[in-house]
Amino acid sequence: MSLATVFGAHLLIVFVVFVCAFLVPIWAVAVAAVRPAAASYGAGSNKTTWIVVMVVAWFFGLGFFLGGFDLLVTRPKVRRQLEGMV
Repeated sequence: MSLATVFGAHLLIVFVVFVCAFLVPIWAVAVAAVRPAAASYGAGSNKTTWIVVMVVAWFFGLGFFLGGFDLLVTRPKVRRQLEGMV
């Protein structure tokens, strides 16, 4: 008897949501950690503050939303700053 037989397709959906909620903040923190601080400041954000806020939010279950915001909004601004610095 497999898990899919016992729990149905809902187990897969819960697993995917859990993995996304766990990995998106980790990815966002890793990306923020390697970007230059000067580019973050030029984009109007603070590198250290974003990392701390995302880690704290992850413990309260909000890391997915802040990590997604960072990856979708802040990261493109930092990329534009990096292109302008070169």
